[in-house]
Amino acid sequence: MIGFKLIAAMVILAQSAFGEGIHLLNCRPFGGAGSPQTWYSVVAYCANDADCSRLNYLIPDQDTCIVSTSSTPESFHTWEGGQQSCTFPTGVTFNWNIPANAQSQADFSSVGAGWNDFRSFSGFKDQKVNGAGLGSHSCTKIYYYI
Repeated sequence: MIGFKLIAAMVILAQSAFGEGIHLLNCRPFGGAGSPQTWYSVVAYCANDADCSRLNYLIPDQDTCIVSTSSTPESFHTWEGGQQSCTFPTGVTFNWNIPANAQSQADFSSVGAGWNDFRSFSGFKDQKVNGAGLGSHSCTKIYYYI
């Protein structure tokens, strides 16, 4: 069973490496006691999905949709529990519907669908590792859509 899940995850990741993807990210400010500090939850569009997983990739402003901000450390948006959406600066709205129990699922499990005016996406739980950055913030990948 573990081998099957590993193969399925590799197929999903390989598919995403060749096309666009959407990532739901929680972003923390880099170190220091500077103030004010802000924690972000963002939806990121990557024309090349693999870019959203690269630590040295900074998400361009036009490809970033901020869902929430907080000055409270580690306070992030709740991605699960019903249909939600976010509109990018380009005017494109991305919609998603993540079940309330999605975080209890195995990494890379299917957790619903996402869509915009152009196409539908399949959604998956990510493994909460660091991915692309946002300005002076380090982002953790929570969910992705390919």
